Amino acid sequence: MEVLERVKDYASRKVIEQIIALLRRVDDHRILQMLSLAKRLTNDQEVKGAIDRVREFIKTDHPAKQLFYRIINYLPYENSVKIFWTLFNNAWFVGGKKRDAFEEEHGYRPPFVLILSPTMRCNLRCKGCYTLGYGRKYELEYEVVDRILRECEDLGIYFVTVLGGEPLMYPHLFRMIEEHPDIFFQVYTNGTLVTKETAKRFNELGNVLVVISIEGEEEETDSWRGKGVYRRIMNAFDHLREAEVLIGTSSTVTRQNVERVSSYEFVDRMIELGSFVLNYFLYIPVNGMADFSLMVTPEQRDLLRRRVIAIRNTRPVFVMDFWNDGPYVEGCIAAGRRYFHINAKGDIEPCVYTHIAVDNIHNTTIAQALNSRLFRAIRARQPHNPNHLRPCMIIDNPHILREIIAETKPYFTHPGAEEIYTEKKELMDEYAARWGELAERIWREEYRDGKRVVEYWPEEEGAKVAFCGSIGSAE
Repeated sequence: MEVLERVKDYASRKVIEQIIALLRRVDDHRILQMLSLAKRLTNDQEVKGAIDRVREFIKTDHPAKQLFYRIINYLPYENSVKIFWTLFNNAWFVGGKKRDAFEEEHGYRPPFVLILSPTMRCNLRCKGCYTLGYGRKYELEYEVVDRILRECEDLGIYFVTVLGGEPLMYPHLFRMIEEHPDIFFQVYTNGTLVTKETAKRFNELGNVLVVISIEGEEEETDSWRGKGVYRRIMNAFDHLREAEVLIGTSSTVTRQNVERVSSYEFVDRMIELGSFVLNYFLYIPVNGMADFSLMVTPEQRDLLRRRVIAIRNTRPVFVMDFWNDGPYVEGCIAAGRRYFHINAKGDIEPCVYTHIAVDNIHNTTIAQALNSRLFRAIRARQPHNPNHLRPCMIIDNPHILREIIAETKPYFTHPGAEEIYTEKKELMDEYAARWGELAERIWREEYRDGKRVVEYWPEEEGAKVAFCGSIGSAE
């Protein structure tokens, strides 16, 4: 098999051969065998601990086990191998060893993920889009993108999320995925340009998850993205599912749609359409046209948090709640701690919402940019708050980001990006204070030593709250 030809270490090769063979016919016993083998590919105790937790899920009827079977039974065998090779072997095991070696030599660690926006061109003009202020003409030449990806592989970064604009408008999208078969790509798309032909191409490549943006049902989605978009998205789901492409969904959560996109009916519908991953991103007013009326209220943010916990307890889908998941990653992950962003102009930003930079990829390397004065200043302050339900330096701790800007003097990467740090800073402080008051109460009542001790379940399926017996009752 092609992937094995790239394995130089004999012992690793034999382990990978066994895992690939087990993927042909999967049952509980074989999954446990694969997990035992996987532990032999890493010395990272954190990764080994994660594998042990997965083993416990497999021994029960936890939805995580059901999700594993959903994926295995859906993907063609060859694509299951490609996902194992890129997402697990390379991103976790091989990449982890490279990141360890770099950190030992240089004193700082490359992140797990790169977010790359190779183009700002887009066929839609969605309300509240964080990229609106960039303009639509910027695009990275393929030679630059190719160099970025080669640098990623050298640093041990094998997980690359592709944003835009609209990635399917980037003329070299399929080429970059094909020419970097060791990387796992996550492509976020509005879905309107997904055809049977593009779906087939994604299937042929295999090392990719296609994430469709959707803001609820037809009314919510079309009001955000434009009339008729929802129906085109439904066609995209059909094309990708028929081509057996790994599918995810992403929702921008606002005051208007939070109830809908966090409902169990919506989640079940996404699973029915073929989604294996659900991503929730709060609307953040960073595009130079801030609309604070779109931001979720503190109570709505907590509603999303509680419902995501319930979804994880009952539905076979992987869910990421970007802000409320702060406790799982101990706060902010920007500025290279876990990820960073390169935009279509080449500006190297701490995250996709933090539109400041001191470096541009045309003039530096990724390794150098990760050690910039801006990135160092952010990492030195992480976590930005001891309450990890308040992780963000934009909306939860805006005074910290203003302090960093004053200290490092970055440039703003699009017109108007500075407004939330200048004329609208009082509104940001007010929002942070309102969420902070509720978040502090939740932190006291539901968390111990940074770990959640309360479980939530769907209202229609029983008790709303249960305490985790292994940790003890909250006071």
